[in-house]
Amino acid sequence: MTDPEQRSPDDPDAPTSVLDRVFAILEAVRRASGPVTIAGIAADARVPRSTTARLVAELVEQRYLTRDPDGVTLGMRLFELGARATIPRRIAAAAAPVVHELALRTGERVGVWVQQGTDMVSLTAVPGRLPMLPTRAGMRSPALTTASGKAFLAFCEDAAVIERVGARLDPIAAARFYDELTTVRAATLATDPGDSYAGVLAVACPLMEHGRVMGALSLAGPVDAMREERVAPLVRAAGVSLARRLAVV
Repeated sequence: MTDPEQRSPDDPDAPTSVLDRVFAILEAVRRASGPVTIAGIAADARVPRSTTARLVAELVEQRYLTRDPDGVTLGMRLFELGARATIPRRIAAAAAPVVHELALRTGERVGVWVQQGTDMVSLTAVPGRLPMLPTRAGMRSPALTTASGKAFLAFCEDAAVIERVGARLDPIAAARFYDELTTVRAATLATDPGDSYAGVLAVACPLMEHGRVMGALSLAGPVDAMREERVAPLVRAAGVSLARRLAVV
């Protein structure tokens, strides 16, 4: 999509699409040493002044920019996005020794997961005795059925996330799903008896930081050989240990 104002013949390399102009405006504000005026942004971004004023107003409304009496500065939404981008790396770094210790003690697959959309995404994993379970970072599993997904959702404060995950359930299945989340919340532990992978039992606990759920720690092994009552205390203890590490990382 191209802005109605055409590229100036004196500046053939000036950005013309709306998206390019938005990026150019944000970069111009970022480069400024302090608040910058619309005229200053327009000159630096090489965007017509009227277009700059319009786009800046929209970016202010969405909190990507902030306007004060001295000019325009970066908004809190950019800082929030930047903070969120560091979360996966921080969790993975804090989790590494905890994951390896739990895998060593149990011999099972241990992984750390974060929520994305209706899925849980793997940040890190250590393989166990089930070769069919993938361990690569970035793999996805449905939050609806996995132990990690249920452990996360039980403590998720965003009702829209939970509703999106359970949107395709019929009323009876949805009621069971919400009842299970209540049980998980009380036990601080979720299980997947084989719904995601046949013959695989998974146990997971939420990863909490300052009362907010950040992800989930899961352990998975053969359903006919791994005993939930034995591994559950180990998973909970590992979750507590990881929460303590997150608090200082």
